[in-house]
Amino acid sequence: MRTNLFHPLLVAFALVTGAAGAEAFQAASPSMAASPDSANPNAATPDAGADAATMLRLRDGSIRWGSILSHDPDGIVFESLSNGGHARLPWSYLHPQEEHDLRERFGYVDLTGEELMIDADRIVTIEGQEIVGLIIDRSGDNVQVKTASAIIPVPKNRILGAPTIVHVAASVVYTRAELYNNELANADVSTAAGNYALAQFCERNNDFAHAVEHYKATQSLDASYQPEDVKLSLARATDQAARQDQVDYLTDVTGLAARHRFDEALARADAFKDKYPDSPLIPQAKKAHDRAIKARDKYVADRVATLWFLRVGQLAYQAGSKMGYEEAVNYLGGQMQKDVLDYVVKESVKLTKEATPDTVKQLWGQRRKIRWNRASYGLGTWLLGKDAALKGSEDPNKKKDEKPVSETDKARADLEKKLRTYLDNQELARKAKTTGEQKDDRELAWKELPLDARRGWMLAYYVENSGDFEVDKKPMLAACHECGGEGTRVVGLAGANVSRAAIGKQSTENRIECPACHGLGIVRRISYR
Repeated sequence: MRTNLFHPLLVAFALVTGAAGAEAFQAASPSMAASPDSANPNAATPDAGADAATMLRLRDGSIRWGSILSHDPDGIVFESLSNGGHARLPWSYLHPQEEHDLRERFGYVDLTGEELMIDADRIVTIEGQEIVGLIIDRSGDNVQVKTASAIIPVPKNRILGAPTIVHVAASVVYTRAELYNNELANADVSTAAGNYALAQFCERNNDFAHAVEHYKATQSLDASYQPEDVKLSLARATDQAARQDQVDYLTDVTGLAARHRFDEALARADAFKDKYPDSPLIPQAKKAHDRAIKARDKYVADRVATLWFLRVGQLAYQAGSKMGYEEAVNYLGGQMQKDVLDYVVKESVKLTKEATPDTVKQLWGQRRKIRWNRASYGLGTWLLGKDAALKGSEDPNKKKDEKPVSETDKARADLEKKLRTYLDNQELARKAKTTGEQKDDRELAWKELPLDARRGWMLAYYVENSGDFEVDKKPMLAACHECGGEGTRVVGLAGANVSRAAIGKQSTENRIECPACHGLGIVRRISYR
């Protein structure tokens, strides 16, 4: 089944979630309706109201009409009314109120354990550090990022790419008091409905004292307003308020995980049952433990992939600036791979003690391979040798050379033959040199390459030969910009004794091997991920 990038739902949804969200939408055949979530064997049974048209609000405020085919704790499967296309939607992709209403309708709402989620800014530095919060000031040399614990100045010249939007727990950005005061300023507490909505917000914010206050205000203002719901909610909030210290304890677990202090979060979650052995919140502690593990596994996996790419580039740059050709090739063939792994393990251990070398290698092997990267050997391509430089470029369907059909074709074919013979002779002469002479040639050419060219060469060599990366079998071969791909350059003729016939003559007598590509004529580039 192919992803349809022009599916009506997909176009609207891609604006909200980007490429990751776009993958959720697929143009489906009618047969899929019988098995709405074949990829998830644990999906819930199709909703009884699946045949009724439903108005679905997405996070950007847009509206789509269709049917909810099935639902589970992770999200829904939605069928578009306009063209029958299906979309697998996590709950967080829906409008917050839509998400709440549907989860309550399907029985997935647990206000005592439901974390209040908001949109926040995610910044990644050139060192690979991730900072999540709310950007409150972009003036000056720093970007000011607000978190619940502090305002962090991030130097603009250390930021990698543009900030992105992520969905995180509100406690990452705001204190409980800030969230309450902000919501109170926008609530109509003169009505029962306004107090009821504010009380529900307070429950989701684990602010049960204020929740009790506003549930009581709801009853006082209008005793007929959803009396059963208000009664049950007040009893629940009162019970939780009596255990506010336990609720705060579990909130700290979530906060530690959000700040990527996973081992502390897990230890604290595990200690809950010992600290509060008779607490009815022990199941919530287990949930907090499971969420911390899930967050840890996802974050560490993403960090491993980021750090691996980052470190390969750093080591290629460092080695290219210090090492000669032979030393660089030897380093690429062994020690560099160990250095990359050691660095990634060292950084990952800062996140969790579970980051052993074997675990890190496993996470790297299981990384999501989405975007292809490029690496080039540049004008150092000839250092690979002709066979390695041209590897993968053979076209099995290429037709054999056809016989010349005109005098011009014959002349061109004859010239190409002479050039091939000339270049073959140059290659034989190069191979005929002693090992020491060949080494000197390579070392001299390596030193003459610019630093960026040496770095690029080392990066390309490592990713193509280390086995760490998936490499496209078909390389991209570009013509040398000095000789246009011919491998030779014409030597200018000058002087009073040069005849006009000699000036216009095109032959191998007035050509030399291209000094840039050393007769190879191509620059090798590869794609990897």
